[in-house]
Amino acid sequence: MIRALAGLLVIVLVGIPLLTAPSTLVGALGLAAAALCAGGIFRLSIPLLTAGASVSLIEYALVLWMPEGSPDFVGAIGIGVTLALLFQIVGFAARFEGAAIDVRALWAQARFWTGIGAASAAAAFLLAVGARSVALRLPLPAYPAVAGLGALAVFLGAVRALMRPPERVELTSREERE
Repeated sequence: MIRALAGLLVIVLVGIPLLTAPSTLVGALGLAAAALCAGGIFRLSIPLLTAGASVSLIEYALVLWMPEGSPDFVGAIGIGVTLALLFQIVGFAARFEGAAIDVRALWAQARFWTGIGAASAAAAFLLAVGARSVALRLPLPAYPAVAGLGALAVFLGAVRALMRPPERVELTSREERE
């Protein structure tokens, strides 16, 4: 079930660039990214998944560079949130491979992932809106510095959010509950 969820996220990750600017090169990169990600999901290998995610980011960068591809906030936010959730889900599956997991623990983890996704999307949206208001008032030479600071802030915020463990569910035996 967890692998199927990760597979759906890979479809979103590869599909966003294809929907933005479909072409043969974008499709080939998407196919390579999907194959690498699928291998990472099947083997629960974070390095293989990272390689696939990197190819998908190259695919998206190519789309943004192409004349028919235009940067849109929804696509960028979708790619970012999808990547964050994909690594969380595959990392969870790798850590607990073969273990029996209580349904309550799975629901707690799902709530944690939902919170991560919502917080990431909200932060990205607020940063995008803030960037538009700042962009109108800054002189041209300041853009790279502000972009670098913004990227650093997003990266540090994502690291902090992703490194926080989910709240633990107290598991009790049947005798303790009675």
